[in-house]
Amino acid sequence: MTAPSTKRSAMPDLVISCVVLVICSGALVTSVTYPPAVSLLLPRLAAGLGLLCAAWLLVSKSIALARQRGETGTDRTAGPAEEQAAMLNESAEDNDEIDPNDAEYVLSHTSRRVWLTTLGFIAGFFLVLYLCGLFVAAAALSLVYLMAIGKKTWIFSLIYTVVLTGLLWVLMRWVTYIPSPPGALLPGG
Repeated sequence: MTAPSTKRSAMPDLVISCVVLVICSGALVTSVTYPPAVSLLLPRLAAGLGLLCAAWLLVSKSIALARQRGETGTDRTAGPAEEQAAMLNESAEDNDEIDPNDAEYVLSHTSRRVWLTTLGFIAGFFLVLYLCGLFVAAAALSLVYLMAIGKKTWIFSLIYTVVLTGLLWVLMRWVTYIPSPPGALLPGG
């Protein structure tokens, strides 16, 4: 018995693109209700960019899905031996084209421990964000991540964290004038 082709369906990407399109549309509509000084740069720009990217993905994945359905619909005249030979050829072609730096390949071959560590960092970031605010959360995440996962020296990690947090503070306070989320314990944000 042969393994089926590992060709990926475009349907999951199509669904995700639709969800992102709806979220970005809602964010863009909501940003119109903000005062112009707050909403002109970051919320509208981010929501608009997300909307354009989601629309691009939606169109490209719709075309890919239509092509995929067209290819599977026209190959019905082949017999069982021809279908098996075609599947073997597709499998061989797919194995030759595997790129270890491809995002799809990396995400599908990542271990459970790595996924749990990543989700733990995300949950920890949002917990510290809620309790202490944006600047403390960004500093804590970058410092811990660089030392624990990146295996960087503490001096490099500390300098990187200070520079990152400083640039984030300058961006939020002096460039965009967007108030950062305050923390429940540290209301300064």
